Amino acid sequence: MAKQVFQISNEKEYKKAGAEDLIELLPSPGGNPLFIMKWILESLVYGMVSHEFIHLSGPTGSAKTSLIEALYRVPDNFDAICRATGFAQKALKIFPIEMAIYETPGELYQRRALQGGTTYDEVSRLVQSLEEAEAEIDKAYPVIWLREMGRVHSSSVQGGLLDLMAKGDILLPGGKTIRGESICWISDSNYQAETESTHTLVTLDDALKRRFSVNLTLDYLPAELEVLVLQHLIRRDRQLDANKDLIVKVVALGQEIRRLRSEGKLQSVPPPSIYGYLAFLRMAHVMPHLSMYQIALSTLMGNASLEDRKLNTGVFNQVFGLKVVEDENLTMQGNLF
Repeated sequence: MAKQVFQISNEKEYKKAGAEDLIELLPSPGGNPLFIMKWILESLVYGMVSHEFIHLSGPTGSAKTSLIEALYRVPDNFDAICRATGFAQKALKIFPIEMAIYETPGELYQRRALQGGTTYDEVSRLVQSLEEAEAEIDKAYPVIWLREMGRVHSSSVQGGLLDLMAKGDILLPGGKTIRGESICWISDSNYQAETESTHTLVTLDDALKRRFSVNLTLDYLPAELEVLVLQHLIRRDRQLDANKDLIVKVVALGQEIRRLRSEGKLQSVPPPSIYGYLAFLRMAHVMPHLSMYQIALSTLMGNASLEDRKLNTGVFNQVFGLKVVEDENLTMQGNLF
């Protein structure tokens, strides 16, 4: 059965959606709508309301951060899923922690600070967040969000989290305890994209990896679903028009760019996104005097290195079925549409 797009703002629509249909979330302020498979949304919310340890992984640009923010910063998104799944209606309270700031395990608890010419041990942001999260247990779903787990300075910092990520009492320096049984932890990372990111990731600590009880991978949508989302967005935009053939080609170009990036090529080209595709289609609609290749160089293939520009030409030729001749001024012979 063909997949469809359903809006989370329409409760009847949401309930009709199948597990692998796409749900359109309301966008965060200043952001774009997100399109996430229903089963992933409900699994993530289950983990949050059940105080699980969640690992949300996937490549750069797969909307990990945007998804968490859409659930937290737009309460209607989270509330709609709770209603549909029968979870108690409480606010979602998230405490983001940037993992890259911690250089040693001890800094997870406290670090040296300077005030009035003297140094002292300052309670870490993580400990402060745990204390604030405990105060929210009765009226909200508190979540400690460990951002960019793979970007920490060393694997020993990850190991230091084991005493804090606990279902029972969490013992802090000085003897204070935090009730950990009602606090969810969520960590986002790029570990499921290791083929393109190994050189920047610290190996995930095995003991910490086993601690995660809900493991979800966000990946780029397959081509047919990206085409579906673009058609859905274009139908609502009266200032944008694009035929399906062009949409299919643009998506095929993005998919090929991602494939080459996974092989270690085109690393200077950012991973294409739905809104990168829309930028391409808008430019093609508003500026028809430009060639498709020039538009591609301005959007999906922009800011490529000199070496990657040469590969860009071949990728474009393959997808669009054109023979593009690139010179020093990035001109081309031939046009399309």
